[in-house]
Amino acid sequence: MKNLVSDWLIQLVWFLAGICATGAFWYFLSRDDIVSTILSGLAAAAFAIIAIYLHRLNDRSSRYRAHREKLASFIKEAHAILARLNEQPLPIGDYNEWVERVVKFLTESLDESYAVRFNDFSGMTFYGDGSERSRLKNAIDGRIRRLNEFLPELNQ
Repeated sequence: MKNLVSDWLIQLVWFLAGICATGAFWYFLSRDDIVSTILSGLAAAAFAIIAIYLHRLNDRSSRYRAHREKLASFIKEAHAILARLNEQPLPIGDYNEWVERVVKFLTESLDESYAVRFNDFSGMTFYGDGSERSRLKNAIDGRIRRLNEFLPELNQ
């Protein structure tokens, strides 16, 4: 997976922090220029904080990679169940088993709020003829939409 922030940019920020912390700080200190010494020390601290922040951005992006991949696999499974809606009998058992696995994953790997949102279709509009097939299609569709909403949340 590609990092959000390029490694070269992080290294550049660390380089600038090092220049300010070593070269500039000690140069101005040897010249008895206290104001410039303090400013170079503050600049070094600021660059270090920026570099740490950039590292954390990349760490968070890669931290949830496995979760994003698992959600993508659940979405693929849901599409496979949708493709079977013309079967007799309907794949309701497979659907229920899939929902249980997704809820278990969301609860254990993320938190309860994801599982609650996964089962809540608020704000969604569905169309159908009221048949069992139509209701199953809408339920799968709603859950796919929720899983797709979770993916960008795990990218931040």
